[in-house]
Amino acid sequence: MSKNILIINAGSSSIKFKMFEFGSYHVIASGLCERIFIDGHFELTYGKNQKYSDNPKMPDHTSAITYTLQKLKELKVIKNEKDIIGIGHRIVMGGDKYTSSVLIDAKAKANIKDNIKLAPLHNEPELKVVEIFEKLLPYAKEVASFDTTFHTTIDPQHYVYPIDQKIAKQHFIRRYGFHGNSYRYITQRMGELLKTKKPNLVVCHLGNGASICAIKNGLSFNTSMGLTPLEGLMMGTRSGDVDPSLVIYLSRQGMSIPEIDNMLNKNSGLKAFVGSADMRDVFKKMQEHNQEATIAFNLYTDRVSDYIVRYINQMNIKIDAIVFTAGVGENSMFTVEAIIKKINVIKLQIDQKHLNDSYQDYKKISAKTSLYPIYCVRTDEELMIARDVSTFIK
Repeated sequence: MSKNILIINAGSSSIKFKMFEFGSYHVIASGLCERIFIDGHFELTYGKNQKYSDNPKMPDHTSAITYTLQKLKELKVIKNEKDIIGIGHRIVMGGDKYTSSVLIDAKAKANIKDNIKLAPLHNEPELKVVEIFEKLLPYAKEVASFDTTFHTTIDPQHYVYPIDQKIAKQHFIRRYGFHGNSYRYITQRMGELLKTKKPNLVVCHLGNGASICAIKNGLSFNTSMGLTPLEGLMMGTRSGDVDPSLVIYLSRQGMSIPEIDNMLNKNSGLKAFVGSADMRDVFKKMQEHNQEATIAFNLYTDRVSDYIVRYINQMNIKIDAIVFTAGVGENSMFTVEAIIKKINVIKLQIDQKHLNDSYQDYKKISAKTSLYPIYCVRTDEELMIARDVSTFIK
């Protein structure tokens, strides 16, 4: 019997998954269920790049998971459910209670539930999916890997907000940070590449959701996302930093809190300018001389370059590297180059010969004359979670 680890990333209407072979971490399959509660769509990649897709009815998360397990058996990806001996769940909000991934038990579930108030769009469906797998695969060990865990090393001066501290403590208001599994992977990988266990890095995780993390001596020192993933950089659909009074002003103009929340999280960022959260669509419109697209791109790259400089200044130590990762950071060299060119207080230079090189794992794109090395590294959050799960399996 093969032994496999299933990694789950559950959202309110979607479930992304990846399956690894236990021990070797060879990827056996990956896919997603989306449009749950609406009509349903399923995609699976397995074997030697074999693909399967369908549009089954998915009225809830239970039906989506049941369908997924059924297809994994029908397509002979697994013989039966008992091939899955571990399940790793990406949980967005762990608060400040966890410094590492944990085996999911009653206490862990209670904490995930308690943190729904801090991340209602994420923790609630994630907890629901945990409980579904408890029923469907009761013999598999379930592990929670939190986005926030990596950032529990941040000092108070970087995680507190300058508001009434009694209210802050009463309502658990502080900077938590996210994308932690990505930053953990990049820290480990850069440590291997630079031959140091405690690298000093500024890592730019630029995907649809985007953040930056200052990593000092191998630990999170500061990060741009805060109480929620809305703070910080301009993103695909999120606004990033705005005047907090914007919420009050719009409320006074008649917009409801849910409407404002939806606007800032789902209809802002790049989408607010070009109608799409995809940077490729921004480029297309820029080539058509669309002024809104140009403004969006300049605003996006300005924010990233400003944060890079801010964090290098805060760390006050020699940086081992600046790293770009995630969808935009790994693939959009036009964006990466624009960000670096906007940093004027530090001598950073791109090597044009290597900027557009294809790569599997990483590439160094800085010139020899650059003060700090600059890398693009492909992140692997699922692999980090799979490794966590393995520690709980004998």
